[in-house]
Amino acid sequence: MTKRILLATDGSESSRRALREAAAFARNGDAIRVIHTVEDPVNLLTAAFGKLIDLEQVRRDMQREGEEHLARAVLYLREEGFDAQAHLIDLRTTGETVPEAMTREAGEWGANIIIVGTHGRSGVRRAMLGSIAEQILRSAEVPVMLVAGEARPHLPLRSGGHYERILVALDDSETSRRAFDYALLLARTHGASLRVVHVLDLPGPFLAGFDPEPLLEAVRAVAEQVRSWATQKLRDAEVPGAIEMREIQPVGEGVADQIIAAGKDADVDVIVLGTHGRRGFRRFTLGSVAEDTARHAGRPVLLLPAHAPVG
Repeated sequence: MTKRILLATDGSESSRRALREAAAFARNGDAIRVIHTVEDPVNLLTAAFGKLIDLEQVRRDMQREGEEHLARAVLYLREEGFDAQAHLIDLRTTGETVPEAMTREAGEWGANIIIVGTHGRSGVRRAMLGSIAEQILRSAEVPVMLVAGEARPHLPLRSGGHYERILVALDDSETSRRAFDYALLLARTHGASLRVVHVLDLPGPFLAGFDPEPLLEAVRAVAEQVRSWATQKLRDAEVPGAIEMREIQPVGEGVADQIIAAGKDADVDVIVLGTHGRRGFRRFTLGSVAEDTARHAGRPVLLLPAHAPVG
């Protein structure tokens, strides 16, 4: 099944890495639409600056810069053999924010995934992970891949690029299981192995005199159910892989630390996470585990919203 990949670019290092990542993620027959948003300079600059600066000239310069970014990106993708097209979005005309424009574009074009660099620029402002990228994640109807500026680049398809090792974090939530299914399909498409990590978020600390063993045993029993389910799914799909159990204590490191460590230990190409699942007895929220993982993983992180399609 071919995919439609929506790629955001702004000329920053992280967006250039996202461009190369799109060329590694895509397979033959996939289509890639590259978009660049131009913000209204009136909204970016104060009235005081507006008296000193020709805002219309600033706007024209921003549009020209965006067209240049798009042209370079499309040229690169077409040289790599992909069906690529460009779209410049003028936010003054649409009246949207950057996240609104991107999610609308994804919906109207029928994108299967959004790929975006983090810590890049949107117009003349920084697109921090906690703002624009997070807003895209909260409203997106499809998976979103975040590519940080320090993420290592992968070779494009024509140069033999593909994912060899994929990691997915799995708990006992339905959202997490759907992320596993997505990662499994991605592994089959790329001929990759799939490493499954389950983090036991042990409860505690406990009051003196309280016996925690029944509670701890219940957590470990869930972990064994997760292991058994994942093992069978890997076997049925004939995808090579391994399942790893990691424990954290109540005080100190968190779930994201263990996921990042597992990714580094296995030297994976991409980490797949479901958002709004559960981690132990606490919420596996977008603003905590998923964002922390994306910020510090040093490799692309693909996030699957709870309502996003798997296939």
